[in-house]
Order: sequence, then structure tokens, then C-alpha cells
Amino acid sequence: MPDIELKIRSRDIDTLIDTIRRNVQDADIDLIRRVYEYSEKSHKKQLRLSGEPYIIHPMEVAIILAGIGLDTTTIAAALLHDVVEDTGSTTEDITRLFGEDIALLVEGVTKISSLKKQSKSKEQAHNLRKMLLATIKDVRVILIKLADKLHNMRTIMFQPEAKQRVIAQEVLDIYAPLAGRLGISKIRSELEDLAFHCLHHDEYHEIASKVVRQKQKTEEFLESIRSILLKKFEELKISAIITGRVKHHYSIFRKMNRQNKTFEDIFDIRAIRIITDEIRDCYGILGIIHTLWAPIASRFKDYIAVPKSNMYQSLHTTVIGPDSHPLEIQIRTPEMHATAENGIAAHWLYKEQQGEAHNGYRDLTIIKNLDKLEDETDTREFMKELKMDLYEDEIFVFTPKGKIVKLASGSTPVDFAYAIHSEVGSHCTGARVNNMMVPLKTRLKSGDIVEIMTSAKGHPSESWLKFVRSSNARYKIRSYLRRTGKPERERERREEAPKPEQSVEVTIPEKDLIKIKKVNLKSRVGLTIDGNSNVLIRLSQCCQPIPGDDVVGFITRGRGITVHKKNCPSLKRMRMEKERFINIKWEEEYGSNTYPVKLHVYGFDRPNLLKDLAEEISLRESNILKVEAQVVENANAEFKMVLEVRNIDHLNKIIKHLLTIKNITNVYKVNEKVVLK
Repeated sequence: MPDIELKIRSRDIDTLIDTIRRNVQDADIDLIRRVYEYSEKSHKKQLRLSGEPYIIHPMEVAIILAGIGLDTTTIAAALLHDVVEDTGSTTEDITRLFGEDIALLVEGVTKISSLKKQSKSKEQAHNLRKMLLATIKDVRVILIKLADKLHNMRTIMFQPEAKQRVIAQEVLDIYAPLAGRLGISKIRSELEDLAFHCLHHDEYHEIASKVVRQKQKTEEFLESIRSILLKKFEELKISAIITGRVKHHYSIFRKMNRQNKTFEDIFDIRAIRIITDEIRDCYGILGIIHTLWAPIASRFKDYIAVPKSNMYQSLHTTVIGPDSHPLEIQIRTPEMHATAENGIAAHWLYKEQQGEAHNGYRDLTIIKNLDKLEDETDTREFMKELKMDLYEDEIFVFTPKGKIVKLASGSTPVDFAYAIHSEVGSHCTGARVNNMMVPLKTRLKSGDIVEIMTSAKGHPSESWLKFVRSSNARYKIRSYLRRTGKPERERERREEAPKPEQSVEVTIPEKDLIKIKKVNLKSRVGLTIDGNSNVLIRLSQCCQPIPGDDVVGFITRGRGITVHKKNCPSLKRMRMEKERFINIKWEEEYGSNTYPVKLHVYGFDRPNLLKDLAEEISLRESNILKVEAQVVENANAEFKMVLEVRNIDHLNKIIKHLLTIKNITNVYKVNEKVVLK
């Protein structure tokens, strides 16, 4: 466990004042002293589980926030954050003594903590909902909560062991990712390591001991790199600070698990961070590094040109270093470094210096998305949306004109459309990715060029909710469906559409089993058994079996034997009469007979689409017995066809080639989803 909790007890108000003076501009020290005295007096008779005076906790929370440069108001609210909940003081008292701004922050934190316990999962979700929606009014509420959670984790050893694990898991699931999403890597890494130590004690100490054993070797290696780079920078008159960086323990553990590697296999445990004055020098230094050591192309990321959603900026490159092992290097300016360490807190300071309002926080994607969730009432859905936002990795795709669009990993063209504009998303009817038509559920990759097709008649579909990744898109789709009552109509349409094949188990009795050794195909309407034309075998029309399908026979009264596919949904109602099932197998040689098969073909409408379908079917030596074509909503084309095929292989070949036709997205055999493009 990190040693920090052992040092806490020697810290006092003077430590807080010194921290404020080092990190906070124009701080009101007199206010801080008055607030501290009030808080100490209010908590006077209270002790923590450690036996310490309770004032230690709010003071440590305030020191954490002062350390990342938060303003006097936030630090004062941190000192008071438990006063209303745990003492006789009221929000009105705080307002009268210290002003409305401080009182509002204290009230925001108090609301998070004061909710009555319900079921554990619901309690957590409801608390988080309150906490996160409170940030819409002032994000500093969540910063106080994160600092509060950090100090509680530093002193978690005083809690019962079972409770330690519950708290630590909550930190890994919610609070550490939230700190990362807000760009506060300093708090995130410590939260992760403290929770990691609590949940995986042995693994933590194993990694910690290996890091310590490698410490001298790592320092010598990083110092050699530093020496080489400083010499080059001096020659080119570039000013820079070079420091070594070692991954924190949980980051190493996570990488070992994700990539199934041992500690010794992870070579980017050590890294170099370079801080220089100007953005142009960042790129100049990058050029120097790439002339010294060969870069790994796939590991280069330019977060200066394209910042992350949490405002993080830096150049990342990985090179094959002097020892032939990968070496990760980060290059940034001092302002970028402050943002990387303190995230939204650094952003807040910038806003203050520019005289801008706090609503600058709304630039952050997560804050905007949470704002839209305020009217959602489903707690489980809220948690799902929250975790998607917290854990998402980012991809970068392009519009046809070259504009870069940031999306969550796993996003689809629908997410892209809504990221461009709400109206583009709402009227989206199709998409091209890298000049090829794709289904709207296609997962995009970094570097894709995405073009959205729209129609005035286009509108969101309930089916989009199954694959969209962003909470923004999900919110807009739901809003439309609620406003128009579309979900009911969508369900009716789906009931009329071809349904995927259902799995049905059929048990054939062994006793008195009718065995058919050979099936001779004589005509399209009937089959004979072993040359006996008195036994009629029919192919069922519900599932349309064709040679090659796995089939079963069902003895019908007065009509011989009906052949069904073994997973035909119609067999469900026949299961009670299992004595009437018999085994049937097709001949190895199917012969030249053909069988009618119903197909549904879907795509985006365009001129000559039906003509191209007919030509492709003809090329595959099949005949169209019947066809119906229509343009359905959102400018989609739908074709219902009856084709003649020889066997299952012939059908699969036809489907495969139909899917290569431009604008065709889906092909279904009736009652069976055959393939999805």
C-alpha cells in the first residue's frame, strides 16, 4: 500500500495554506482560515474510524484539490463538505457565513451523500445520477467528490475487509474511470493503485517488488536516453525538460491481463516524457527522435492536432530504443502537461484567467451527454449510458471533405451522423464507408472516410438502439420515438418482416422407427421411397427444405410424409406426437430437379437495382418464378422473390453473389436469416 496514509497525520492547516500558496492564484487565505475554524468546531466531537479528529478528512480533501490548482471557493467547500450532513449546521448557515457560491457546492456534495439506502445497485446508481447531474450546474461538485473518495481510499484499511472490497470495486468501476474521463490522471492513477492493492493484494505486491528490483536498471536506461536527447537539443538550441516515467502498478496489471503477457514481456513500463515551450518544438523534437531511433508506425498518435475529449494533448510515439526494446515517448508543452495531470481543473483555471463562465465545462463530451440524460428515469439504463461514456476508447474518422470526427470505439455510421448534426442523424438512410455501401450497424475504424445519405422522409428507427454506441445518438433516437409513438409501429412492422429461424429440438423414437434407405427425386411435387410410388413424400411449404438441408419426416394422416427442416418452427406444435417423426436423408446425388425458395432481399434504392439482381440470379443458373418490389420507409428497397434452386449449395452461392451487388445489404430466406452483409 502506498505510504501516503502514514504521512497524513502530521499535516495540518499550515500544510493546506502552503499548498494553496504554491498552486492557487489570488487565493483568499483569510477565508480559508475562517472556514477551517468553523469546520473544526462543527466536527469537534467526531472521530474517524482511525481514531483521528474528523477534521483531518475534510482538510485532506482540501489539500488534494489545492494540489491540482482549484480555486478558493472549491477548497472552502471541500473543508465544509460534510458539515451539513454530519453536524447541526445548515445550508442557510453556510450561505450566511461564507456566501452562496460555497453553500451551493456544499449542498451539491451533501445531496449525493444524503440519499436513503435502497437496494445496493439501485442506491449506487441513484447516488451517481445525483452526483453527475449536479455537475451540470457546477462540475466542481464532482471534483470534491473525487478528492473525498481518494482520501477515503488512502485510509481504507480502517474499514472492515468486506466493505473495503465493495468500496474498492466501486472505485475501479466508476470513480477512477470518471477521473480519467475528466482528464485528471494524477487522481485516476492513485485511485486505481489503491483499489488494486485492496482487491488483488498479492498481485499488487508482486508487481511492486518487480518494479523496485528493476528500478536501478530502469533509471540507468532512462538517464542514457535523456543524455542522448539533451545533447541533440542543445545542438539545435531547443529548450526541453526530460523526465522518466514508469507505469503505475494497476496499469501494468491491466496490460498483463489484456494482452496475456508476463511482467517481463511488457517493454513500455518505462517511458520518456519531454516538455518543451512551443508546439512547433514538439514536432521538431519528434523529428529528432525519429532520426535517432526507428519509429513503430502503428504506435504514433498526434493528440495535439486532434485532442481527446477530455482535452488531453500530447504527441505519442514508440520507437525501437538502444536496447532493441520499444520505448514510449510523450512530447508536450507545459500547458498540455498541466491539463494531462489535472484535466478539467486546469481547464477551470484557464477559464478563470480568461474571465469566462464555468459553463465552459460543457465542452466536455461526457458533461454534454449527462445533461441529456437528466430526463431519463430508468436507473439501469442510466448506469449503462454512464459506463459507456466512462470506458469508451476513441477512434478518429473523416468526412468526405477531410474533417476529423472523434467517436467512441465501436461507433457506427448512425453515431457518426448524429455527431455531425442532429438533423443528419435523424434523416440518415444509408452510409458509404471508404466509398462502399455498408449497413448502418457497421462498426467504424480509425481512418475510415464516412459519407451519410439522407432523405427528407428518413427518420430514426427503434432498431438503431440495438447498435448505436454514443449516448447522444441513443438520446436523440429515444426522444424521436417517444415524441412520435414510433415504437409501436416499429414492432408491428417487425412482426410482418421475415423472422430469424428458431431452434426447435425434435426427438425421434428409436422403437418402431420407419427407416428410409433412399429417396429418389421424381418430381417437384412428390418423392418416392425405394421405388415405391404408393408412399407420397411432400416438401413442407413452411420451411421449404431443399437437398442439403438437415431434415426430418412427419407422417401425416392421409397425405403420406411431409418433410421439414429439423429446426422448422412449425415442428413445435407437433412435438407431442413424437411417434410420428421419422428419419429422412437426401441422396448423395441430388439430381437435376429444382425447388422453389422464397427470398427477401433488402438494400438502398437506386436506379437499375432490380435489373442487376435479375442478371446476377440468371448468371447463377437460377430462374425467378415470382418477384415483388417496393420502396419502404427511409428510401430502402425491399424485394420478395421466389427462385428455383437445385440444392443448399446452389442457394448459398446465389446469396453470396447477391450480396456483392452495390446497395444490397441483407438477404433472407423466409423464416431464416441466411446472411448479413
